[in-house]
Amino acid sequence: MATPRAARATIGSRRVTLRAVTFDYWDTLYTGAVLTERMALRQTALRHMLTGLGHEIADEALQALYHESGKEADRWWRDEHRGYTAADRIRWILQRLAIERPENCEHVARAVQAVDDALLVFPPPLLAGAGHALAAIGARFRLGIISDTGFASGRAQDALLERDGLRSHFEVTVYSVDVGHAKPRREPFRAALDALDLAPGDVLHIGDNERTDVRGALDAGMRAVRVDFVKQNGPSSAERVVRSFNDLTEYLATVS
Repeated sequence: MATPRAARATIGSRRVTLRAVTFDYWDTLYTGAVLTERMALRQTALRHMLTGLGHEIADEALQALYHESGKEADRWWRDEHRGYTAADRIRWILQRLAIERPENCEHVARAVQAVDDALLVFPPPLLAGAGHALAAIGARFRLGIISDTGFASGRAQDALLERDGLRSHFEVTVYSVDVGHAKPRREPFRAALDALDLAPGDVLHIGDNERTDVRGALDAGMRAVRVDFVKQNGPSSAERVVRSFNDLTEYLATVS
């Protein structure tokens, strides 16, 4: 991949070279809302797993456990800044049912794969204008992704990018599930900087979440732009808040 020309900007009284732009994934490139069809498919996979383990469960009990596991996973992300795996969430469900399985349990492995597969069977919508914006921004800057993962893995998120013809835009994709830590911790940002071999001030991060994307990037020494594509999120410490991909590309075109 050819390296796009760098752009210069001023931070305070210091001139810096902007060489790369990293993107959040959910509600920045793809809609983060949960699709009911995908959720149902995952619950079916969990039922198959439990049946294979000799455990029958009523529909209402399974749905309740599924939602409880989602709340617990959200706590891991929000309070512990933890990059958890699908297997972690599934094993939490098994623990609640007093079912113990070895690390290499084939039933758990099949359920984990089904969780990933469901992301592609019922994919989230790509936000309008994302493809054109990535092509335009990628013509000037090196691109990467720094994303917290949900139930699906980073491999599944990469596969979705590949399916939509977007994966080639990104030199690096860094996911919390692979790093073991979620934003706003510095580890995901540091992993992207190391992969790009750039200093923090050379990279601008774009995301929708003030706590994880903006504050996380700034704490890591990077620059930040917040996108309010899905909803308006109040005041920001970012250098810019944009409400469309057109706004974003126009702003980055002025960074010279």
